[in-house]
Amino acid sequence: MAKSRKSGDSEEQQATAVDLIALLTPPGCDGLYEGEVVMPDADFDFDQLAAAAPEPEPAEAKKPVGPATGKPVSPTAKPGQPTTPAKMRPPPTSAEEYETLARASAPSSFRASATPAAPSGEKPGSARLQPLAEIPGDTLDKVAAEIAECTRCDLCKTRNKTVPGVGNPKARLVFIGEAPGADEDASGVPFVGRAGQHLDKILAAAGFKREEIYICNILKCRPPGNRNPTLSEMLVCTPFLQRQLRLIEPKLIGCLGNVAIKFVIGPDSPGITRIHGQWFTSIFGVPAMAMYHPSYLIRDTSREKGSPNWQMWQDIQALKKRYDELG
Repeated sequence: MAKSRKSGDSEEQQATAVDLIALLTPPGCDGLYEGEVVMPDADFDFDQLAAAAPEPEPAEAKKPVGPATGKPVSPTAKPGQPTTPAKMRPPPTSAEEYETLARASAPSSFRASATPAAPSGEKPGSARLQPLAEIPGDTLDKVAAEIAECTRCDLCKTRNKTVPGVGNPKARLVFIGEAPGADEDASGVPFVGRAGQHLDKILAAAGFKREEIYICNILKCRPPGNRNPTLSEMLVCTPFLQRQLRLIEPKLIGCLGNVAIKFVIGPDSPGITRIHGQWFTSIFGVPAMAMYHPSYLIRDTSREKGSPNWQMWQDIQALKKRYDELG
């Protein structure tokens, strides 16, 4: 999503918003996009690669239904009882301010525990969520219906449409961003604006089809003015994401952007430019690759050696390689 800041927000909104990046970045870490780059061997062009990419073979028995198709949930649908979010306790190495805010803003049943040892080639994240209680008959349609009725935070007052997610309900790969933008708020579908179109080119160039993966955000509602999500907003929205991932059962996660990375991988993780392309064990217990958000990539259209777009091309190829190895 675009990163225009709070110029249009009221004084009250500005007072309650939290600068998540400043809050979660430990002292001594690099800035948000202060990068370290590696010189490539050759130039590339996403448009040419996308046009030349072979058609992936369709997955069997993986037809999107309900919210996975991007179609709005019927207004007559009756949501089930919302699940009680759990309290997330940040790791001892987190900044004291983060811990104070997390404890103050998180519902009492939202908890995290230390992440178990990561498989070979992965780095452990800093926390892992406790599983939610089983919800008999839970479906992505039910999750989407509850999201549409959700009033757990003030974003319900400013949203146009909720944006639960779209794609294959049994996808092996899920991409997670931070929050919807203006185009997504208008359509109810994630990643449909300029950034989403750029992501489509990257996916096509690597040989992915959007209908074989699932794409969603941590937040299901757009923050006013496209500001960064607050920690409390993400905490109360995470149980929806937990339920989605439990139903989809992905094998891999592509974590898009610094805000999503610092929540899904851990608040003490380095900045995106230092860890992009690396694998981590996420708080959901699923291997996650840290990746640039496409909204950052479209700010600089350069495809030159060492550019963020080139780095993203290396990362998406590495992700596709591991995806193909799933069999």
